[in-house]
Amino acid sequence: MGLGDKINLYALDCGTVNWRLYRMEYHFEEGIAQHVTSPLSSPLSNFTDRKLPAVMTLTEDGTGVEAIGEKALGYLEDSQIRNRVREFFKPSIGSHLIENPSPHQERYSHFEALLFTRLLLKSLIFQIQEEKYNSEPFDDQIHFSITYPDRWLSDYDGKIFDDYYHVILECFPPELNERVHFIPESEGVVLGLRDQSLLDQLHAKEINLILDVGGSTTTVYAKKYNTETGILDNINRHEEPFGGGLYDALLAKYLSDELQIPPQELAADTSAFMALRIWGQLLKETLSRKIIGGEETVNDLTEQHSITLVMKNNQVFRKNININLDEFIQLNLPLDEAFQDVVSRALDTMDIDEKAVGRVILLGGGVLMPGILEGIKTRFGTDKVIFPDHPEEIVVRGIGLAFTSALPEQAAVEYKHKSSKKTSWRMVHENGTMVEINKEIMIAGRSREADIHLDSKKCSRTHALIRLEGKSLTLLDLNSKNGTVVNDTELSANTPQLLREGDEIRFGDQQFTIE
Repeated sequence: MGLGDKINLYALDCGTVNWRLYRMEYHFEEGIAQHVTSPLSSPLSNFTDRKLPAVMTLTEDGTGVEAIGEKALGYLEDSQIRNRVREFFKPSIGSHLIENPSPHQERYSHFEALLFTRLLLKSLIFQIQEEKYNSEPFDDQIHFSITYPDRWLSDYDGKIFDDYYHVILECFPPELNERVHFIPESEGVVLGLRDQSLLDQLHAKEINLILDVGGSTTTVYAKKYNTETGILDNINRHEEPFGGGLYDALLAKYLSDELQIPPQELAADTSAFMALRIWGQLLKETLSRKIIGGEETVNDLTEQHSITLVMKNNQVFRKNININLDEFIQLNLPLDEAFQDVVSRALDTMDIDEKAVGRVILLGGGVLMPGILEGIKTRFGTDKVIFPDHPEEIVVRGIGLAFTSALPEQAAVEYKHKSSKKTSWRMVHENGTMVEINKEIMIAGRSREADIHLDSKKCSRTHALIRLEGKSLTLLDLNSKNGTVVNDTELSANTPQLLREGDEIRFGDQQFTIE
């Protein structure tokens, strides 16, 4: 790029509960990128309150997105549509590699979670193109920066990151792939803190803790501030499956009790509990803002929500929910105490003396829970706690600033995990038609949106998934109605089957041979 060239960088943090989108502009001078705007929240029509709820409603055939964000949330009262709502799928990414996954990590299969991520991201990219660029194709002035948890690259030989990396790239036009950058969350944290001039408050000779509380996971970073380089040197890291989603589930239980829904009714309608969990999340965010934000409305000690829930058997539960702030605090107390246990385990695991901690920085949407904030202040001392403006946006702001410093080095890390793909794999239909296996994840099904179209009513709309990993080819049946058969052996749903040259595959009544 030459003098005066500029780019628009979109930074995207695909969180568990909410996705956040930021935009900033860079100009190039003598080949060096200089940002000319601070990272700014870049909401679209489906965004409210600077975030996009990670909720989507699938089309009836289950292959496309009907609605996302607030619009999808609006369907929760419809018992029929509610069955097509998907949310809270990020924790399931990589769950197939975890020895003892938690229940919320088993909510979807690893590949279902990746497919839902792809559907939501594709919808979001289309919306950016439509609203920001008048439906014109993206040009070479557009870049995207995507964050990911550090452990996805470091654990299990990078297999989780590898799947995520390729699924994300498939969402963008091929000509844009070189302008899609991946930044680890820890790097976004450092750059975001630097942007708010918070690093100068850290003690150079003491260990500082960064508590990043997300929707499903809490990560505790132990770092020291290097005054010579102006960066944070890594000391250690601890991670546990504790996040804001637990508070949502707790409030969902509270709401079900208030509505007096019989447990057997709720157990028979799992989508109803999901609706209650999302309403619990909205209630949590409203009351937490009042307590932490010190709004004048905090003097009005009652928060009222009218909730109507229609079960799939058409039974209706309706009530005005009233909860005052003291009741809200007491209700969440068990989880507040459990969070302190997470911090204690982190200190023990990292062998850090609590008295030796310099500063404690609170990040992520989960730290907006008043019990978490007050508990940390009480434990470490108010003077040691740093609570940034919009702590839930620190990471996405940071990866928006990564273009000038981290991207060249990070790209080298990414390409180490870029699969050396065997491009000669193909499937040959019994009628002689050939299908090239040229993407890391391909869906075979009756849907027109499928990568491998199966033109038969005996095939499901999303019938099976083919995964290209390095030189290996794997097949999974996606719980299809008429099954998937390899060499006369029917596959169990969502169980990977390694394919070899010459294997015969039958999707319903459609026969293929692997070459």
